[in-house]
Amino acid sequence: QEQRGLVAEVAEGEAELARLRRVEGAQLAQQDRSSQLEKEVAMLREKIHHLDDMLKSQQRKVRQMIEQLQNSKAVIQAKDSVIQELKERVSYLEAENLEMHDRIEHL
Repeated sequence: QEQRGLVAEVAEGEAELARLRRVEGAQLAQQDRSSQLEKEVAMLREKIHHLDDMLKSQQRKVRQMIEQLQNSKAVIQAKDSVIQELKERVSYLEAENLEMHDRIEHL
Protein backbone atom coordinates (compact mmCIF):
# COMPACT_ATOMS: atom_id res chain seq x y z
CA GLN A 1 0.00 0.00 0.00
CA GLU A 2 2.86 2.32 0.78
CA GLN A 3 4.29 1.44 -2.61
CA ARG A 4 1.00 2.38 -4.25
CA GLY A 5 1.08 5.71 -2.44
CA LEU A 6 4.64 6.33 -3.58
CA VAL A 7 3.78 5.30 -7.14
CA ALA A 8 0.83 7.71 -7.01
CA GLU A 9 3.10 10.46 -5.67
CA VAL A 10 5.61 9.77 -8.44
CA ALA A 11 2.80 9.90 -11.02
CA GLU A 12 1.54 13.16 -9.54
CA GLY A 13 5.07 14.56 -9.51
CA GLU A 14 5.62 13.54 -13.13
CA ALA A 15 2.27 15.06 -14.12
CA GLU A 16 3.17 18.31 -12.32
CA LEU A 17 6.60 18.27 -13.97
CA ALA A 18 5.02 17.74 -17.40
CA ARG A 19 2.59 20.58 -16.71
CA LEU A 20 5.44 22.88 -15.64
CA ARG A 21 7.42 21.94 -18.75
CA ARG A 22 4.41 22.81 -20.91
CA VAL A 23 4.01 26.15 -19.12
CA GLU A 24 7.74 26.79 -19.41
CA GLY A 25 7.63 25.85 -23.10
CA ALA A 26 4.71 28.22 -23.66
CA GLN A 27 6.60 30.99 -21.86
CA LEU A 28 9.69 30.35 -23.98
CA ALA A 29 7.53 30.44 -27.11
CA GLN A 30 6.02 33.73 -25.93
CA GLN A 31 9.49 35.12 -25.23
CA ASP A 32 10.66 34.05 -28.68
CA ARG A 33 7.58 35.63 -30.26
CA SER A 34 8.07 38.78 -28.19
CA SER A 35 11.70 38.98 -29.27
CA GLN A 36 10.70 38.44 -32.89
CA LEU A 37 8.05 41.17 -32.65
CA GLU A 38 10.54 43.57 -31.06
CA LYS A 39 12.91 42.97 -33.98
CA GLU A 40 10.08 43.55 -36.46
CA VAL A 41 9.09 46.77 -34.68
CA ALA A 42 12.70 47.99 -34.74
CA MET A 43 12.96 47.16 -38.44
CA LEU A 44 9.66 48.93 -39.19
CA ARG A 45 10.77 52.00 -37.22
CA GLU A 46 13.98 52.06 -39.26
CA LYS A 47 11.96 51.81 -42.48
CA ILE A 48 9.66 54.63 -41.32
CA HIS A 49 12.70 56.77 -40.50
CA HIS A 50 14.20 56.04 -43.93
CA LEU A 51 10.91 56.81 -45.70
CA ASP A 52 10.53 60.01 -43.69
CA ASP A 53 14.03 61.09 -44.78
CA MET A 54 13.18 60.27 -48.39
CA LEU A 55 9.93 62.24 -48.14
CA LYS A 56 11.72 65.29 -46.71
CA SER A 57 14.30 65.06 -49.49
CA GLN A 58 11.56 64.88 -52.13
CA GLN A 59 9.76 67.83 -50.56
CA ARG A 60 12.97 69.88 -50.72
CA LYS A 61 13.42 68.94 -54.38
CA VAL A 62 9.81 69.86 -55.17
CA ARG A 63 10.21 73.24 -53.43
CA GLN A 64 13.39 73.87 -55.44
CA MET A 65 11.64 72.92 -58.67
CA ILE A 66 8.72 75.23 -57.86
CA GLU A 67 11.16 78.06 -57.15
CA GLN A 68 12.99 77.41 -60.43
CA LEU A 69 9.67 77.35 -62.28
CA GLN A 70 8.63 80.67 -60.73
CA ASN A 71 12.00 82.19 -61.65
CA SER A 72 11.65 80.88 -65.20
CA LYS A 73 8.15 82.37 -65.45
CA ALA A 74 9.48 85.74 -64.30
CA VAL A 75 12.27 85.60 -66.90
CA ILE A 76 9.79 84.62 -69.62
CA GLN A 77 7.45 87.47 -68.66
CA ALA A 78 10.34 89.93 -68.78
CA LYS A 79 11.36 88.66 -72.21
CA ASP A 80 7.74 88.80 -73.39
CA SER A 81 7.63 92.46 -72.31
CA VAL A 82 10.82 93.19 -74.25
CA ILE A 83 9.42 91.38 -77.29
CA GLN A 84 6.19 93.38 -77.08
CA GLU A 85 8.13 96.65 -76.82
CA LEU A 86 10.26 95.66 -79.82
CA LYS A 87 7.16 94.76 -81.85
CA GLU A 88 5.64 98.14 -81.05
CA ARG A 89 8.89 99.86 -82.02
CA VAL A 90 9.07 97.90 -85.28
CA SER A 91 5.47 98.88 -86.06
CA TYR A 92 6.26 102.53 -85.32
CA LEU A 93 9.41 102.42 -87.48
CA GLU A 94 7.57 100.68 -90.32
CA ALA A 95 4.88 103.37 -90.22
CA GLU A 96 7.56 106.07 -90.14
CA ASN A 97 9.38 104.38 -93.03
CA LEU A 98 6.16 104.20 -95.06
CA GLU A 99 5.51 107.88 -94.37
CA MET A 100 9.03 108.76 -95.57
CA HIS A 101 8.53 106.73 -98.75
CA ASP A 102 5.30 108.61 -99.37
CA ARG A 103 7.10 111.97 -98.88
CA ILE A 104 9.90 110.93 -101.23
CA GLU A 105 7.38 109.90 -103.89
CA HIS A 106 5.68 113.28 -103.66
CA LEU A 107 8.97 115.08 -104.17
